[in-house]
Formats: sequence, structure tokens, C-alpha cells
Amino acid sequence: MTTPPALSIAEQFPIRDARFTNGRTHHRTRRPVDGRWYEDPLEAACGKTGFLARGFPNGAIRDCPECARAIAADQTDTEPVRNCA
Repeated sequence: MTTPPALSIAEQFPIRDARFTNGRTHHRTRRPVDGRWYEDPLEAACGKTGFLARGFPNGAIRDCPECARAIAADQTDTEPVRNCA
């Protein structure tokens, strides 16, 4: 019996552009437990947690560099190895 393949970080954190309260960055987050978006804190790929922000921000919001690095590092680790003979 084989075990199912482990989920990649991109599969574990599918929600893009989630902004935490008082935050200035967009994060990649996990789906909230029981679909309670505004009651449960969300967990981001970079390790930060926070509540989903409501409303419109003042000023520019940038993507979280730590989330992007975590996703990119996981994708390079899971690339298939190709042997060219």
C-alpha cells in the first residue's frame, strides 16, 4: 500500500492575495477551518497569522516576499529530475 504524495506548499496555501488586518502585504493563505473567514485567524505560507482584512486599503499593497520565496523554494524542490544520457 502506497501513501499519497505530500501536498506542495502551493496546494496547502491556495488562497492568493489575502491581506491581514492592518497589513500592507498580500499573503498566500490556507483555507479557514469550517469556512469561517472572519472568525478564525488565517495562516500564511510565510508563517504569519492574522485575521482577514475588510474594506479598501489606503496606499499600495505589495506581495509578501516570504510567501513568494516559500512557494518558489518548494517548486524547485519538487521538480522532477531528468537524466539526459
